[in-house]
Amino acid sequence: MVLKHIAQHVAENTTEILGHPISITDDKGYIIGATDRSRLGTFHQASLDVLRQNRMVSYDANQTRHLSNVLPGVASPIIFNNKPIGVLGVVGDPLEVKKYVQLVKSHVEMMYQESFKQELVVLESKTLDMLVQYVLHFDNEDEAEHVMKYGEMLGYRLDIHRVCLLITIDGLKTQLSRQQEEQDAFSLPHAQQELLDYAQRIFYNHAQDIVSPLNLEQILVLKAVEPCITEKELHTCTTDQLERFNQYLKRRHKLDASVAIGDIQQGVEGIAESYRNAVKTLTAGRKLDTPLRIYDYNDWRITLELLSREIPSFIQDKLFSMLDRFLTYDNFDTLAHTFLTYCVCGLNMSETARMLFIHRNTLVYRLDKIGELTSLDVTSFEHCLLLYIAVKNRTQLSAP
Repeated sequence: MVLKHIAQHVAENTTEILGHPISITDDKGYIIGATDRSRLGTFHQASLDVLRQNRMVSYDANQTRHLSNVLPGVASPIIFNNKPIGVLGVVGDPLEVKKYVQLVKSHVEMMYQESFKQELVVLESKTLDMLVQYVLHFDNEDEAEHVMKYGEMLGYRLDIHRVCLLITIDGLKTQLSRQQEEQDAFSLPHAQQELLDYAQRIFYNHAQDIVSPLNLEQILVLKAVEPCITEKELHTCTTDQLERFNQYLKRRHKLDASVAIGDIQQGVEGIAESYRNAVKTLTAGRKLDTPLRIYDYNDWRITLELLSREIPSFIQDKLFSMLDRFLTYDNFDTLAHTFLTYCVCGLNMSETARMLFIHRNTLVYRLDKIGELTSLDVTSFEHCLLLYIAVKNRTQLSAP
């Protein structure tokens, strides 16, 4: 199959250089590449003779006169892994073209080997991508065991400690589409593969690391973690890797990536959980104001964001019911922003007024209004905690 993919390209391009027609047959004797396209798909008996003898054979005009679909020239077996896989034929006077045959044969064998390696890489990549999908979406414990064995078959241990890194490149799809429109020679698959290759070079540190694309704008790294590594060391290492990856992205696509770090887990179930936590972390992290877009599941700020998102539904309903007057108030957005800033400032009135660029009396009025609508004491930490959870949860539900 690989030989068939390159045969016609080799035949046409080599003919332009040599000035002699070329033909290439497969191991069954059928022509799969020829300068004369009308010969494609036809049976070539002489090629089977060359394959059986496994050596170069010459055919002059007298010999070909009695042979069907055979032209004067020299034919030689194409060898891969010490086995003939096809036959190269150079058409012309055998004495004249013989000097070219070995050169063209070596070229074809080299191209075949390179194409074969590329197909192996693609196949391995697809197999690895399939493993990742199995890990992330298994249904039960029995399936998890099958996934574990599948990983072992591919050389990956899924029982060791791992952490999921979710790399997101917002705007990449739009940017690549724009580049494709602007550059006639631009190849979208090539750009995607180049991006994945670079991510692998940056984030791949261990023989057990798995780097796989989730979609055009997201890459997942199932990173093997040594038991002795601390969460701080992992964060520092990932920060450095993200900085280097972003340098490439800015230079190549004028974009930035973010990384969400899940928690360190073990086993198939643990990897899937780490991935889900990385997804949650990404969503929560985008609400934070951080100069370097690296979001860590174990960051207290992320935990606070997640707390307001994952309260039980009955608690959410209870809070919304009790705070209905406030949550449905016409000026809720302004009061909610004021209150959240007040919390960020540690319930400090002066700091909150400075951050909001409002007069202290205006702040006092807004907080009093919140107290009136909620019947809560905004100077009480416990009351503020309840209101904070309710406001964050409500604003997240109403966000587009």
